[in-house]
Amino acid sequence: MFDLRLWLESLLAPVALIAWCLMLLTVAAWGTRMPKLMRLGAAGVLLVYLALSMPLTVDPVFSALQNWARRDARCGPPPAGSVIIVLAGGFEHPPDRLDDFNALQGDGLRRTLAAVALARRTPHSVLLFTGGGNTRLSEAAVMGALAEALGIAKNRIELEQRSHTTYESAINTRAMLAHVQPTARYLVTSAYHMPRSYRAFRDAGQTVCAWPAGFLSTHAPLLDRLIPQLGGLEKSSLLLHEYFGMMYYSLVKFRQWSSAPPQT
Repeated sequence: MFDLRLWLESLLAPVALIAWCLMLLTVAAWGTRMPKLMRLGAAGVLLVYLALSMPLTVDPVFSALQNWARRDARCGPPPAGSVIIVLAGGFEHPPDRLDDFNALQGDGLRRTLAAVALARRTPHSVLLFTGGGNTRLSEAAVMGALAEALGIAKNRIELEQRSHTTYESAINTRAMLAHVQPTARYLVTSAYHMPRSYRAFRDAGQTVCAWPAGFLSTHAPLLDRLIPQLGGLEKSSLLLHEYFGMMYYSLVKFRQWSSAPPQT
């Protein structure tokens, strides 16, 4: 149902106000005798800002990135005894203790909850949390403590606490599992993060199945899609981070692994 009050509030939100100001400046620039290059520059800045902040332009690209994670249907549900690898999602603030679960960012919480739900219906599976961070307590440790608090037995939880990047998680978990009896490996991370993570693990020599945790909404009402929003800028930032990361992986990072045999 259309809510006029909320729609008007979104029109006056700071992100939208910046767009309206840029529009006024662009119109003013084209109404003066400024050099054509400067007028084109003003219009270009406006168009770029609108493209990065409007759900109309951002959501289709973001949806395509998230939907990539749905393509691994070939794996199906994990069989008994699977290893479920869970990527950390960062801290909101340094945790004071292992049960300071509020310190986890939303991505970390969603990944942990999804992994716990998966482990509950997968007999004899193991949850392997990976992520160090720059705090006294690692991200993996806090996520593991949350999984235990949600009912997962401690002997089914493993921690990899040295990684600071997705690349390091792929390498370090590979080393941890090198002497483990071959079994199915399922990778749990946010849907938008899955393409880059999947590439990192596969190119690091691990055969994994994608299990995305949390799809951000890309179905705003039509009128909302036409208004610049903070959510649009946040998704644009995630898109740039993921696509630049994949580009870097392709051009630099994973060339050294091209001859590495996969581990199953």
